[in-house]
Amino acid sequence: MASRGRIEVQGVKVITRRLKQMDDGTRKELKSIYIQSANVVFRNAMPRVPVRSGRLKSTMRVSSTVRSGSVRAGGKRSAPYAGPIHFGWATRPNLGRSWYGGPIRPNPFLYSALDDRREQVEEMFARGVHKAAKKAGLSPQ
Repeated sequence: MASRGRIEVQGVKVITRRLKQMDDGTRKELKSIYIQSANVVFRNAMPRVPVRSGRLKSTMRVSSTVRSGSVRAGGKRSAPYAGPIHFGWATRPNLGRSWYGGPIRPNPFLYSALDDRREQVEEMFARGVHKAAKKAGLSPQ
């Protein structure tokens, strides 16, 4: 089941739990699969990031755990405006809060990057998980 901006794979929790019980090499392999899948989205998102100063683009990063991989942008100190740029901000202007200018239109560059590469990411992930499971002696369905 997939929703906008996220790919969900049924049964991944069970296989991940079993893989976590395996050695560190298998766990590292699973993290590597998530990183590789997230890097596909990252490379597709980079040219889409709106650039004024370049700060938002410089905050783009990929991370993974044993259970997930993600692509993120912004940060509390580095680029706190990443959310309004991505999702939009309809409340501007608000002169009571000294916010000037018009509303910010959404620019969902991360969602668009995932939507364009969804099939590739799903295929890469499935192949990687099956390979890791087979190597660990599990039989994925």
